Amino acid sequence: MPELYWLLLLLAGLAGWYLAYIFYHQKSKPKIPGEYLRGLNYLLNEQPDKALEVFIELVDVDTETVETHLAIGNMFRRRGEVDRAIRIHQNLVERPALSSTHRSTALLELAKDYLKAGLLDRAESLFTDVIRIGLQKREAYPLLLGLYEQEKEWDKAIETAKALEQVNNEDMNPMIAHYCCELSEQAFDQESDEGEAAGKLAKKALSYDRHCARANVLLGNYAMHEKDYKAATRHYKSVAKQTPEYLPEIFAKLHEAFLSQDDAEGFRQFLLKIKDSKLSGIVMSSLLTDLSDGEVGKNEILELLLEKPELSLLEVNAFLKNVPLQNESFREQISDRIQTSIENFVSQHNSHQCTQCGFHCRRLYWQCPSCHYWGTVIPVVPGLD
Repeated sequence: MPELYWLLLLLAGLAGWYLAYIFYHQKSKPKIPGEYLRGLNYLLNEQPDKALEVFIELVDVDTETVETHLAIGNMFRRRGEVDRAIRIHQNLVERPALSSTHRSTALLELAKDYLKAGLLDRAESLFTDVIRIGLQKREAYPLLLGLYEQEKEWDKAIETAKALEQVNNEDMNPMIAHYCCELSEQAFDQESDEGEAAGKLAKKALSYDRHCARANVLLGNYAMHEKDYKAATRHYKSVAKQTPEYLPEIFAKLHEAFLSQDDAEGFRQFLLKIKDSKLSGIVMSSLLTDLSDGEVGKNEILELLLEKPELSLLEVNAFLKNVPLQNESFREQISDRIQTSIENFVSQHNSHQCTQCGFHCRRLYWQCPSCHYWGTVIPVVPGLD
């Protein structure tokens, strides 16, 4: 009997808790005003102006409707209807009853509206307000940084990037280095003191990111402008060491710097270092094209290329442009490697393509693995597709 009593008591307690749970949730469940449904109906029926008026009038009804208004304003902005988005968000900002969180969010969304509309001064002012409030710095700082990049306000971009670094705890130094390089290029274009200020800014970029190839490219260019060929050689060689991918951009100037110092042997030694790199085909073939017949360095490049067991098609093309075809010794040395280069090119390129989606592959599929259409994969000629 006592066990039955305790069991009934437990069941009664559970039943009371369940009824209270239902009552609470039904009571706290928000009611959707009929005007909202009318506004949504206008939207569905492609009557945005009528919907806009309904939603603006409803802001006074309940502050709980703010989230919905924000969502609707964002929808207008995504659809490209920026004027309507601005009206929604402006109306929210003007409401005195908004919480600080909602006000900050509304300001941020309004700033995004202005940014999309190209009203950059207004957007900048609002992003600054949001950052000052302090609730949404993580979202506001990157948008403000993008705005300064768009306006080419590099000093402000540097300060904003430093602030963003503190907020997000991420390394912004490589980006700041590029901003310094932008300032350096501006200074070089504007000043008449042989690039002294421009050089300092490029060195400042290296202080933020010592691997910044762009800064060394600029320093090399400024040194060439001042006929300091030794310094130019040093900076260009730093580019080749730091970021070899940029070597094609400075190779011709590096060649000029070596020759201006009467250092053909130094240039040859540099060629030997890069002879077997992946970039040798790009840099050597492009330089061969730039050099005139008999110019210092041209024969050295041709000789180095002949020492390579395999040639890229770029190098083959450079040979065909710069060496007479009737040269018997040339034909004997190069013919096998030309054939090998072409075979490598063909083997490394896809031989089939789907006419429906453009998918490339190396064998025939009767059903395209990408778009799943049947009978759309056909053979293509490598180099012509």
